[in-house]
Amino acid sequence: MGFNITWTQYSKSDYDNLDGSQRVFVDKALLRIRESGMDTGKPLAGELAGCNKLKHRKMGLRIVFRQMETHVQIIQIVAIGKRDSSVVYTEAEQRLKK
Repeated sequence: MGFNITWTQYSKSDYDNLDGSQRVFVDKALLRIRESGMDTGKPLAGELAGCNKLKHRKMGLRIVFRQMETHVQIIQIVAIGKRDSSVVYTEAEQRLKK
């Protein structure tokens, strides 16, 4: 059984702003998330408890995602970005509060 992927208005913009090599990583990561859901990546803590992250250390990219509470298995992409000064995590926290 696979998972459906949804975007926030912000995470879709994050994706649209990636360059080609970054999109290759994110597309592969999204495939893994579709196949395994929250078994993919590592859990986050604090304000992002309930979210997981997938990272590409060399590119510095992180994908923050969570499973939506519905009858259908849906994974929502919350943020995509670099870890520099934890920017991607700060943005993810702010987006989840909206």
